[in-house]
Amino acid sequence: MVKYPFIAQAREFIAKKELEFKDIVDAPAVRERAKQRILASFPGQNAPMPPSRNTEIEIASYPTAIILASATEDSLLIQRYALYEAKIIKTCLQSEKNPEIVFVIARSFKWQVRTDTYGTWIHFANFLKNTSKGRLTQVSRWKLVSRALERGWVLVSSEELSRLLQEEVQERIEESLDNKVAALPKEIQTDVDELKAEFLKVKPQLEEKFDIGPRAEEGEYPPCVTALINRAKSGAHLSHTERITMVTYLLHQAVSTDAIANLFSKVSDFNAEKTKYQIENLAGKTTGQPYVTYNCSTLRTHGVCLNTTDPICSRIRNPLTYHKIKQGTPTKNVTARN
Repeated sequence: MVKYPFIAQAREFIAKKELEFKDIVDAPAVRERAKQRILASFPGQNAPMPPSRNTEIEIASYPTAIILASATEDSLLIQRYALYEAKIIKTCLQSEKNPEIVFVIARSFKWQVRTDTYGTWIHFANFLKNTSKGRLTQVSRWKLVSRALERGWVLVSSEELSRLLQEEVQERIEESLDNKVAALPKEIQTDVDELKAEFLKVKPQLEEKFDIGPRAEEGEYPPCVTALINRAKSGAHLSHTERITMVTYLLHQAVSTDAIANLFSKVSDFNAEKTKYQIENLAGKTTGQPYVTYNCSTLRTHGVCLNTTDPICSRIRNPLTYHKIKQGTPTKNVTARN
């Protein structure tokens, strides 16, 4: 449970403890460990903090960290924290000596997994869910046509199973972090403010200068954004990074909150109020400063970049400058996020 705090047994453990805000306030060790989890995801942290030897503290620190990270309402911090936790889980899974534990984790997500003399097989639906978006889309070995397929089952190695579970874990964490946090006790709000202050110190390391310039017409959007819009309209699931990329780009083109929210209306779990809140947050309603679209280098890392042969793509560092070259407009520098 300590290594995998998201599984049912860990959730049941927390439920039995009836962990509430007042309990977190009265548990400084839990809050401190939760802050450590988040701080470990910031730039310049070379090694993860060792887990607490106290099982209750370690397990309780996970949902507490989710609350703290979500309350910062900083999309970049949230993304980094989710990726950090997912990578830790992947490392734990790959070091497991008992493969049955990995299968238990997979089945906790309702994955269909089986083994035979050839190796480990997962159902193609579980395989596609985690390879059809984000970083894995750009790697040929993750394409279904490159895999051994038998009656709806895909053969994977133990390392590949761990990698796919990393994607699942990150998505689940991001979904948890997307939830709006209610009013917090002053002690917990102080923890949130401390995290925000620490992140502001390292944020410049994640920033780069580039040009926004005049707004783009819809026909002048970069290929990555056009593809994300089309997927959203069709009801496809977009990863956390993909949603931020599309929303921040459209906000800078003066597309209204309602129009952007409507793009997600066909998604199965669409919630208009929650979606508008998240878009307004990216627009700077709560922070006073709108978020800028991720740079191309970050989008390549997360598999959002389509790596097209478009000659303009090879000349830009950020999607927001794509239309500038297409229009032949001079550039000016503004700050963007890596």
